[in-house]
Formats: sequence, C-alpha cells, structure tokens
Amino acid sequence: MDSRSRAATPPFAATIAGLLTQGARDEPDRTVLVADGHTVTVGELAHHAHAIAADIVARGIRPGDPVVTMLGNGANHCALFLGIALSGALWVPLNPEARGPSLAHALATTNPVLAFATLDAAARLREAGLNPGVPVVESDGWALPQRAPTGGITLPDIAPDDVRAILFTSGTTGPPKGVMVTERMLMASAAGTARACDCTDGDVLLMWEPLHHIGGSQVLVMALVHDVRLVVVERFSASRLWHQVREHGVSKLHYLGGILEILLKSPPSPTDRDHSVRLAFGGGCRVEVWRAFRQRFGIPIREVYGMTEASSFTTVNVNGQLGSVGTPVPWFEVDLRDGNGAPVPDGTPGEFTVSTSHPGLLTPGYLNAPDATARLKRGGRLHTGDLGRRDGDGNFQFIGRVTDSLRRRGENISAWEVEAALAANPAIAETAVVGVAAEIGEHDILCFVAMRDGHAFDPPALAQWARACMPRHHVPRYWKNVADFPRTPSLRIRKDALDRSLDGVADTDTPR
Repeated sequence: MDSRSRAATPPFAATIAGLLTQGARDEPDRTVLVADGHTVTVGELAHHAHAIAADIVARGIRPGDPVVTMLGNGANHCALFLGIALSGALWVPLNPEARGPSLAHALATTNPVLAFATLDAAARLREAGLNPGVPVVESDGWALPQRAPTGGITLPDIAPDDVRAILFTSGTTGPPKGVMVTERMLMASAAGTARACDCTDGDVLLMWEPLHHIGGSQVLVMALVHDVRLVVVERFSASRLWHQVREHGVSKLHYLGGILEILLKSPPSPTDRDHSVRLAFGGGCRVEVWRAFRQRFGIPIREVYGMTEASSFTTVNVNGQLGSVGTPVPWFEVDLRDGNGAPVPDGTPGEFTVSTSHPGLLTPGYLNAPDATARLKRGGRLHTGDLGRRDGDGNFQFIGRVTDSLRRRGENISAWEVEAALAANPAIAETAVVGVAAEIGEHDILCFVAMRDGHAFDPPALAQWARACMPRHHVPRYWKNVADFPRTPSLRIRKDALDRSLDGVADTDTPR
C-alpha cells in the first residue's frame, strides 16, 4: 500500500515525508497551491520542503526540538511546515499577531530552539522573552525560500506516532494549552476533512484558515493525499471572498464560527448564486443561518463536530439533517456521558466523549500540562468539555461547553440554548450569554448583545420578546450592548474577555 492509501484509511500509518516523496515521484507537475498569483506544483513544494529540512538539520536541530513559525498564510509557511516535518523537529506555529502574556506563555511552554518570523513578529518574540541565543530567521509569509543545497545532509527517519506539532487551543476560558499532534493525527484530520467536504479529484478549496489552527494544517495535508488545489489567502475576507471564489473556481468552502452570518450581512446581489461552490462544511452554524445561507446562495451546509485533541473532526453530518453535527466518523466512537461518567439516554444532554479502537488517533496530551491532560483523558476516553444530545437515529446535536452552562431557579441552562433562541430575534445580530452571581444563590443571566444595523438597543423590548419566545428561566435578567465581540483566531467569541461587571447594565427584572 502506498503512502497516499495509508494516509486515507485507518490506522493512518503514513507520514508527511512519505507523502512528499510519493508526490514528487508520481505527480511532480500537479498544481497544489495558488498563492499571491503564483502556482506551486507538488514537485516544487517537495523540493523547497527538503531544502528547508536540510537547512534545519545543518543548524544542529535534532528530532523533537521545537521550531516556531510566526507567519501569516502563504506558500512559504506551507513549505516551512513540511520542511520542519521532514527534519523531525517539532513544529510550533503561533498566531502572527500574538504578543504579551499569551506569547510569553507559549514560549515558556515550548522552549523553542529556532524561529521563523516576520520582522515585526521577530521583535515581539524577543519582547515576550525568547531566549537571546535562539536564532530568528526573518521570513516572508508568501514567497518560497531560495533553494538551498541538500547534498551531504541526511534526514531522520519519521514514524507515524512521532509528535509533529504543538497547536495551541484558543483558550476561551484560560491560558491556551499546547495540544501534542502526531503525524498519524494529521493524517486522520486530513481524512476527516476529506469526508466532511466530500472530497473529489479536481476540488479547489480556499485556504483561509491560519496554519496555527488545525483547520489550516489539515487541508494542506489533504492536498498531498488527494488531487486537490488550495488557493491560499492571508485571511478570511467577507468583502473579497466571492471574488476569490469566482476567480479560482472554488468548489468547497470551509467555515467556522460566525463566518456564514458575516457573509449573510452583505446586501443581496443578483450574483449571489453565480459561483462554483458545491458544499460549505464546518462548525457553528445555527439552524436559522443554515436555512438562510442555503436559500440565498444555493449552497448545501454540512456541519461537523470535533476538536484538535481528537484529530479534528469526530462527527460529520452526511445525511443533511438540519441542526445536527451528524454521526461519528468510522474510526471513532462518540457517546455522551453525565458528570459521573455514565452514559446518558438519547435526548438527554451529556458531555461528548471520544474513544477509538485505533491507537494513536487521540492526542498524547497537552505539552507540559499533566493535570490538564489527566482531566482530558479519563477511563480510556477523551472528555471534550462539550455538551450535546443524540436522537434515536444516532444523530448528534451540539449544545455548548460544559463550562458554558449555568443554574438558575433550580434549572440547569445551556448558554448555547439561550443564544440560539435569541438568534431568532430579527433585531439581534449576535449574542453571548454568561452566568453572573445571583443575589440569592445560583446564577442570573447576563446577555451581551450586538444589534443589527438600523435597530436600537432596547432592553425592555428584548426582554419582552424573550418572555414570549423562551422558557421563563431562560430569559436574561441583565442586558449589555456591544458593538463587536472579542474573538479567538477561529472566530469564536472569547467569553473570558467580556466585562461581566454589572455597572451600567440594563436590569429587566427591575420594575420600571
């Protein structure tokens, strides 16, 4: 069985080195990347990756040594990832906008021995405490590096269970944790992506996901396994997306968080269905957005559920059931557990847990965080911290984070359920619900609200609408208007960054 076949099926016993070797031999002239108006073939990408690997090894970097990249998307960053993999080093991609305490935390956690960064990022690395003796190679995010000699350099042997990357989680409730990701996990993440996007030869995907997020690395690996072309852009841009789609013939579109809602905010146009996109896949699409997006743009939605710690996608909605994140991918078992670790019956909320009969598909743990790793992996299962329900047909629905739940008036409440209900209000653009201490025990609900253009922030009217449409104990007591929300790199709302003080909030439980 060749590398591409091993990469596409369990137990995913392939490596990036094997994929690049096979690609350079069998299809060197296939275009794999389009970046900044230039095309990059598989052969060119493999050559540059080998040159980078040779340079890294020549610097004395040993297998497992951490190497940071702090760059935007581009052909160079793709080649660096692959070159670091070939060298056997540990890839540590960091958000190129990172600074201050979060950057210092990442550096202290990984202790890198080499960094590739933009000029601006290089300065911030030093300011955040990068060891003065660590070389920082200033690198452009787009251009491929000059070809370096590879003669006389022996690259190490690579195994599927070698830890290849440290990908930091978004850290919505605390300091980011560095997820250890193996070569085998990268192959599984690419296979999950291929299943989610119904990958076919000739597909074109817009690669807007940053490489410091699993969404970026998994589509790059998928493009080495399948005959897929990636159009690499620096970041998601609502104003440019449809032009990019039409210019390059994009056939599959990945989304996260509120991206589909952002696209729906643009004024309707006669060209809304003038595109080549056959499927949009991702996570975080509410039912009303699902309906509106498909009706306006004519694009089917395929919701998924997953996390970096479990090789990305663990469930995929292949049957099109509205509001569902689907059923487990073939290589995972997914079930829901209560707070004591016991399975819950269908229809009852429980925590998503993941297990597998294929060793190596779940993360070895968080780097230098044994307590967090012990909480993550218990009883042979990975505990995600996410809540969901399962129906009688085995379809899962995502509810929210376990830590995003609260208790009010004797009832357990999911913030996601409150937010989903409020999303039906035509005046509301987006909400974030949190629990705050009640005057007598338990919680009251504080709702942060971003209003749609042309709609005034009117807390009594919002509360009146909520009382008519929601269970009484789900209606927020406090309301706070925001122009926009702080977000993670994957566009999730950072609830830890919201001001939960009650100064100046509207209290709709107070008689007026």
